[in-house]
Amino acid sequence: MRALIKFFVELCLLRRPPQDLPASEMLLGLVLVADLAVGVLVGITAGLSWLTSLLQGVAELLLMLVALYAALTQLKLRARFLQAATALLGSGAVLGLVAIPPLSLNPTGSQENDLAALGAFLLLGLVIWGLLVTGHILRHTFSITLGQGSAIAVAFQIVVVTLVTSLFSGL
Repeated sequence: MRALIKFFVELCLLRRPPQDLPASEMLLGLVLVADLAVGVLVGITAGLSWLTSLLQGVAELLLMLVALYAALTQLKLRARFLQAATALLGSGAVLGLVAIPPLSLNPTGSQENDLAALGAFLLLGLVIWGLLVTGHILRHTFSITLGQGSAIAVAFQIVVVTLVTSLFSGL
């Protein structure tokens, strides 16, 4: 387990490619549950109910996995799905855990203070870093440049945030 955590940290530091992961359905399932649990914790820390956090997390994961599977299938690279999906979910869990302390500073709250501003600044940095990590994973998965992978990550994030917030805005 320790080696796996170390791998995902190194992946988030752009030191390891996703193809270094074993192509394992069991590992994908384990990382999927971990990412969903971390996503719920992040949502609760941000002030959402656990149910809203869970529903948003499931929707985001479904959108990501379906889009990844469809793109890999279209490009005849479906064999890369397990490793790429595991890498995306594992890095998402690591970055989600790192996001909890800045979120606890209430950067989206109504009161403006220095700690909230620091939290917002740290979260902005984490969002940018997350997009770079996703770009890194996509670079290796699709044999494209880091810039192209990051551009895809930005576009996908915009679509996901728009869809998920419109679906769950009433909850």
